[in-house]
Amino acid sequence: MSKRSLLVLSIILFANKSVLFAQDELFENRIVQTKKDTKTLNIQSLEGRTVRVKLLPDYAHNILCVIYLKDTVKVFDYWDVTPETSYLSKQFLKINYEVRGGSNFGLGNTLIICVSNNKLYEALHVLRYTDWESELVQTYNVKFTLVTYKKDYILTARIKDKSLSSINPETNYYYTSSSKLHFDRNLKVFYSIKKNLYDTVQVTYPSTNYRHEIEGNFPEVILEDNKYVFIGGQWFELGNHAIVKY
Repeated sequence: MSKRSLLVLSIILFANKSVLFAQDELFENRIVQTKKDTKTLNIQSLEGRTVRVKLLPDYAHNILCVIYLKDTVKVFDYWDVTPETSYLSKQFLKINYEVRGGSNFGLGNTLIICVSNNKLYEALHVLRYTDWESELVQTYNVKFTLVTYKKDYILTARIKDKSLSSINPETNYYYTSSSKLHFDRNLKVFYSIKKNLYDTVQVTYPSTNYRHEIEGNFPEVILEDNKYVFIGGQWFELGNHAIVKY
């Protein structure tokens, strides 16, 4: 092998090692940040007992985990921004987290959890906001407040939706609305209505999709044009003959 060839090979090997080192360093930094941002939060169970829930943002694998005893809620479309937590009441913890959007496109969801009889529940899991800016500016935002009325939990969703086009201003709109969600004490979820669903649908998860026949009556959340359904202990976005895991 010529000296020139050896030099080129050495440069390639050095470059590859540098890339691998940078990747390893980034991975290690994400692990360190995960440990730093992992927190344990107190929450009151629906039976009135104070329990502790762990929030673990796994930046290395882009997974957000909510852990209580043997139960874990995993969010697979989580993007590596520290989640924001707040209490809707002593019994309900709201977690706002970011999702990877795209160029000029911001995206985030809201997850509300509760604990009952030593079990962790996703009381609600929906789109929180979208923010898209180009020649067309579109924003969608929903905020939640909770009240207790005659031992019933009522969640109010206040929605703002706006579209501003510099090219087609006649299509511009801006409106607000609100929706009240009641609480199913058996399933431990919030809902707008109970929906009869008898259909063969395309089921989409982060790593797989398949067709499945679904029959039954399920809690549904309606927030403007966005619809969600709770099936088998999981929240899905409801589309036309399709459901997508949240």
